[in-house]
Amino acid sequence: MFGLKSTLKALVCGALFLASVSAQDSAPNVAISTEFPNAIAGLTPNIVSGEANNLKVTFKNTGKTDLKVNLIVGTVAESDDYNNIIRNLTAYRYGTTLKADSTLILPYSIKMEHASREVGLTLMADLIDSHKNHFPVLVYNSTVNFTEPVQSWIDLQLIFLYVLIAGIFAAIGMFIKDAMAPETKKTVKKTPAMTPEEREAALEKMKVLDEDWIPEHHKKSPRVVKRRS
Repeated sequence: MFGLKSTLKALVCGALFLASVSAQDSAPNVAISTEFPNAIAGLTPNIVSGEANNLKVTFKNTGKTDLKVNLIVGTVAESDDYNNIIRNLTAYRYGTTLKADSTLILPYSIKMEHASREVGLTLMADLIDSHKNHFPVLVYNSTVNFTEPVQSWIDLQLIFLYVLIAGIFAAIGMFIKDAMAPETKKTVKKTPAMTPEEREAALEKMKVLDEDWIPEHHKKSPRVVKRRS
């Protein structure tokens, strides 16, 4: 698989080179500029390692014929020797029409992991005219700085971990507090003893309350009928 990819890249580079030699006299009038994310004017652009760096490539066609932006390819090389290629970048195909006397902006993303240092970056675009002629044009050819990604202070996983640890320590603290706290004795309120008179009066009252539900004709004692001998 590696050999196939290398062969395809070599064929693309060779085709672009041959097209540039055959069509250098009739190259289209296109001005190209590249905008890096968070770039500061006058300073070397930064490429964040391991993250998608979305570039904006602007094509300005000042000619009288329409063109088509076929693809954009790129390489990362040593800053002191651009022939010493570190890695070939992903080739993005567009097939977008660049009309005469107009401007077209296309995205190009660079994502690769690399140590923090200065490297050389080369980007090439393949333009096609109405006669199917290919014109390789230089998009960017200068140095960039690879930097490490900025660590965010707001990390949801860390926040959840801190909350979990705080909850565990709070639970342990409450357990220790309850274990060390002295036991409170419950005070039992004693009911004073009743005198014989109070006890008898209470029994009589309960007897009266218990007989309230009995019908009146049942409360009367039955008469005793004496039989004659």
